[in-house]
Amino acid sequence: MLKRTVRLRFQGIGMLMLALAVVNPTNAENVITKDTVQNFVNIRQSASSDSPKIGELRPGDQLDYTSSVPRWHQLRLPNGQPGFVSKRWTEVIPGPASPSESSPFTVHFIDVGTGDAAIIDKGDLEIIIDGGDSTRVLNEYLNEHDIIDGPIELVIVTHGDADHWKGLRRVLGFDGVRDDPFSVLEYWDPGYDRDCNGVDNGGRQSYLAFVNDVEQVVPSGSFLRPLEDHHVPADVSGTPQPFTVNTLPGVTFTLLHSNKAPKTGSCSYKINNASIVLLVEVEGVRFLFAGDANGKKRAAMDPGVVPKYVEEKLLALEQSHPGTLKADVLKVPHHGSETASTHEYIAAVDPQFVIISASTRHKLPKPTTVLRYESPSRQIFRTDDTRASGVDNILCFKSGNAVDCNFADVFAD
Repeated sequence: MLKRTVRLRFQGIGMLMLALAVVNPTNAENVITKDTVQNFVNIRQSASSDSPKIGELRPGDQLDYTSSVPRWHQLRLPNGQPGFVSKRWTEVIPGPASPSESSPFTVHFIDVGTGDAAIIDKGDLEIIIDGGDSTRVLNEYLNEHDIIDGPIELVIVTHGDADHWKGLRRVLGFDGVRDDPFSVLEYWDPGYDRDCNGVDNGGRQSYLAFVNDVEQVVPSGSFLRPLEDHHVPADVSGTPQPFTVNTLPGVTFTLLHSNKAPKTGSCSYKINNASIVLLVEVEGVRFLFAGDANGKKRAAMDPGVVPKYVEEKLLALEQSHPGTLKADVLKVPHHGSETASTHEYIAAVDPQFVIISASTRHKLPKPTTVLRYESPSRQIFRTDDTRASGVDNILCFKSGNAVDCNFADVFAD
């Protein structure tokens, strides 16, 4: 299995900086550390151990290979500067694949700043799952990358918090800014209207106005709200029931949870516990989208904490049908908040790639949550990696018989 590009540490004049190793598309090979390296390998200015150190190559990092000299590999740093590493501690491997026309799908996890937004792009078929809080970011991303071909086959809003639907308003033309709004063939929503004991809770009316606008533009019979009235969630039926949608051939859905009338917890917990939890399988690759579904009280995790709320239901389903939650890629629930991601849930999903759609405004993800996902067998990617909105977009796609995920600029041409 190829090691993937993560953050590299470079020494400058009296300071350290973090940077992405951007793959040179004209270079088919990269330099990585050998498996015996535990900490890092020094990057030297020239092919000598007496040469000044200009950086560090750590396990999991990749840099462009350019040539070899006796005892040293020459490589290229992200800023274009050449460097040298000892052959004793490093090796040359093929560079990571990149998405292309031959890839059967690409999943975009978009850096919307606050909230979630993902797009499954399968040729001329597209699914949007949530839209983020910004009316600008998702719209600009779609314009820049020209992803949507014709109508959007399916739009899913996992629950009624604004950081999951507000960004869709401009995309669908509801604020009058976009001249060519996208049409939608089908819409899914859990159906909980944020009415917590008759309290607006700071957004009910705007959310219901958005839902009403969507209903006006979706074909009759394709406005599936509440979703559970059309597809019974597996945690209710007790049995996972995969299904397909006529307009999305080659995509299989398993609705694990959706609740139009959550009864447990405070108002914010009820809204989050309405979340659609959906397993999406494309070309044999399993993606688990969990909205903001909760799994515990908001406190630092103790190994002895018993899962509650949605995660308790999902784990009961897993116990009766082992492997139900297993996924290659997990969108971490609730932006990495301490209200979710119990040890048992993480173990059941056992993802190869962990995607955290972070909400910097709310100081998420919590370091204690991220720590629970750390494992030598996993890669963790965060949309807040640079702490700037719109930069840390993450792509996943099929590479050979497996899935690969990384930051979009790593795969850039």
